[in-house]
Amino acid sequence: MPQNGSGMRITVKVEDPESVVVALSGPLNGPGLGELRREIERAQRMRKRVTIDLGEVTLLDRYSLTFLAAQTREEIALLNCPKYIEPWLTKETARAGTA
Repeated sequence: MPQNGSGMRITVKVEDPESVVVALSGPLNGPGLGELRREIERAQRMRKRVTIDLGEVTLLDRYSLTFLAAQTREEIALLNCPKYIEPWLTKETARAGTA
């Protein structure tokens, strides 16, 4: 499993011909978002539906929260989102929608 400089590990799983799951583990923070963004863009160029699996994320910073909220507005699904993150995402999505 490749690990970027931020400690986050990204694993891309092809679920079926139309979709991929980008599974994250470890801390999700600003420095790791570039690689995550590249994986999402790569899948989108191949016309695949993207789901981000947060089941093994251990830490989340403000930049990552904002990034994930933006992804949900772009029809990217979140899977296994920890319960404590859901209210923050809802609030961030609503805040961004009114800006």
